Parts: sequence; structure tokens; C-alpha cells
Amino acid sequence: MPANLNALIRYKTINSCLSGGRRRWSIDELRERCSEALAENRGRYTGVSERTLRDDIRVMRSDILGFNAPIKQEGGLYFYSDPGYSILSLRITDEGLGDQILELLMKMRGKVNHPEMEIIMKKLCRMTGREYEYKERIIVKKQLIEKEIHADEILSADMDFCYDIEEFPMKTRPKRMASTASRMQLFELSWGEIIAAVMA
Repeated sequence: MPANLNALIRYKTINSCLSGGRRRWSIDELRERCSEALAENRGRYTGVSERTLRDDIRVMRSDILGFNAPIKQEGGLYFYSDPGYSILSLRITDEGLGDQILELLMKMRGKVNHPEMEIIMKKLCRMTGREYEYKERIIVKKQLIEKEIHADEILSADMDFCYDIEEFPMKTRPKRMASTASRMQLFELSWGEIIAAVMA
């Protein structure tokens, strides 16, 4: 699983360089593109090391994230052997991987403000059979812990949001499904959807 948002940004950047078969890329060109993408998305320029980029390529070539990218190297230049390949179109079909992605998104939840983020997290919860907890309820819980006050004090406080408890239950449990495979097919997601949500 990508350790953080930076890894996702690098995977997307490497993919956009190599897909389409327009040209072949040296490791230094890929490093520069990844550094620029990180600066654009994260707000500060930090050079990507060659070792990090080679690790990214190794991960993309492998089945660790389900990419199995057809990355080839000839004469020190990298390219996809299948010009039509893109990680963004790959479907996430492994429950274990879906669970790992969900864990990463849970860590990023407070930092990413994209309208699709909660929808994707809900789909991942359904795919993996986990309970989904609404972001607003997590914020309320966090406030309870941080301020050590009672729920009735929070509800009476002047808040930007107020929800009817019946409208937004604390947790929703997905309906029982016949098998893991049927759950995965019913709530399929692509890497493109996930990356778009966390990079907006």
C-alpha cells in the first residue's frame, strides 16, 4: 500500500509520463516530473531521490498494489510495453488491498477536502465488509475527546453543522452479501477514482 499521499502522487506522475507510448523517459526526467508534481500538489518543492523513484517503479511493476505495470527499460529509458496501459483504469478487486487503501484514506481524511472522498470511503467499507462512520460524527467524537466535555454540551454549542440523529446514524453496517467476491464486484472502484479524490 502506498505509505502516503506523496507515493500516490508519484505513481500517478510516473503513469502519466509512461502511458500512451509518446516517448521514453530517463530516470532523471521521471525524478524531475515527480518533484514538480509534488511541489504543485503539496506546495513545496522537494527533490525525489533516485532510490525512491526506483522503489516506486518496482512497486508499480509488482502485484503489491495490483498494478502489474508493464514498465520496460531499454538503454536507460523507461516506457510501458503496452502503450494503452494506465494504472488509473485498473479496478481494485482484492479485499485486502481495499482494506489497506481504506486505512490510508482514514489517515488522510482530515487533510483532504474532496466531495468524492466520503463516497469512496463508503464504497471501500462496503467492499471490505467494514462499518462506515460518517466524517461529521468523527469530528464530534474528536471534539468530545479533545475538550473532555459531554455530548449535550456539544449539541447545544454553536456549530457549523447540525444533523438529525435519525438522518445520520453513528454507524451503518453493510447488508450481508453472499461472498467477498460479490461484495468486491458490487462496489468496484478504480485507482483513478481514488487518486482523483485524494489529489483534488
